[in-house]
Amino acid sequence: MRTPVLETERLFLRRPTRSDIGAVFARLKAGEAHIATAPLSGARALEQTVAIVCHWDLCGLGLFAVVPKGCDAPIGLAGPWKATGWEQPELGFLFFDTADADTLAPEALRCARRFCANVIGWNEIVSHVALDDRRSAALLRATGAIADPFTETDAMSFCHPVRSSNWRRAA
Repeated sequence: MRTPVLETERLFLRRPTRSDIGAVFARLKAGEAHIATAPLSGARALEQTVAIVCHWDLCGLGLFAVVPKGCDAPIGLAGPWKATGWEQPELGFLFFDTADADTLAPEALRCARRFCANVIGWNEIVSHVALDDRRSAALLRATGAIADPFTETDAMSFCHPVRSSNWRRAA
């Protein structure tokens, strides 16, 4: 199955390989700090790692491995995601707490958001993060996402701006 490879100035976003998933799982299992739409560790890390792999095969899309140009190891994952039991899909992400995460993660999320809007055709894009996860909330705000104060869940919900191709500027 051919999957898209997205490119930004400093990154490639591609379907995760077996070694990518192994590296992500090992880092999560070791308890490495990360910024994510869902906190993962221990058994939960294995459960979600399997879901990430299967999502591409079952849905034809999923989280992309975010790989800096000139490097083979991913710094995280970002892309369209539909967790089991959730009402709507979301723009999901997981970035490891590295020195360049604060600059590369927003670039990756903006690229993944464009993919969701322009290729998949989502006209509403949301992300959900734990109520106490200020770092993930800050990352979402850095990409232009807006907190939704009316959501009644156990998480903070953010709406991502999506520009419709049908709109016209007023004269």
